[in-house]
Amino acid sequence: FGSRRFVRSGPPRPLAATPPPSLAAMASSTFGNGVPYGDPNWYTASYHSEYYKQTHKDWRARCRAYVEEHVMPNVSEWEVNKAIPKDAYVKCYEAGLLPVVVGPKSGAFDLVPAQAPPDLDYFHELIFVDELARCASGGVLWGLIEGLQIGLPPVLNFGSEEMKKRVAPACLMGQKIISLNITEPSSGSDVASLKCMAKKEGDFWIVNGNKKWITNGIFSDYFTCAV
Repeated sequence: FGSRRFVRSGPPRPLAATPPPSLAAMASSTFGNGVPYGDPNWYTASYHSEYYKQTHKDWRARCRAYVEEHVMPNVSEWEVNKAIPKDAYVKCYEAGLLPVVVGPKSGAFDLVPAQAPPDLDYFHELIFVDELARCASGGVLWGLIEGLQIGLPPVLNFGSEEMKKRVAPACLMGQKIISLNITEPSSGSDVASLKCMAKKEGDFWIVNGNKKWITNGIFSDYFTCAV
């Protein structure tokens, strides 16, 4: 600054200190272990969101209890075996969680004997995915819910009532696995370049073509195919 001098007028003023919140206060209103950036911001007491209400907090606790009891202790074994046991899907349904992944407006909870959380919305679905991600395995997360999350909505939105009743309940209860089949070896996920064809013959559609890299495809019972 060359020869310029900065002069402070008057005696120095002490900075006002803000006492930190007590540990008891934090424990009563913060969810989780409080590791910075280890959980979504709204889990902490200092963050307020108009979108998350008591129904979301109750659902969050329900999701975490399921993940910590039924998923996290088994992640290493499932990854070594490169497979998720069939009963893991059933347990996810029995915990009342699995139907939430196909969206609040899908009517999924009306198709199976499961109780939806109060005021069900997309934040409930987001919370379940956030909590499931704590298992730190993308393979387990995608293997457990993603086939259902992307494979069943076309059936629920565009399928006949007969098809919905025949296919959806078993998938939502974890008894059957469904997948979405778009990707092809010649064009990846470029839907405009699909080569797989469907031709109607009598009462049936004959599908010819190739699908590859399909999430949950190698162990699915139902296939939602883009042709």
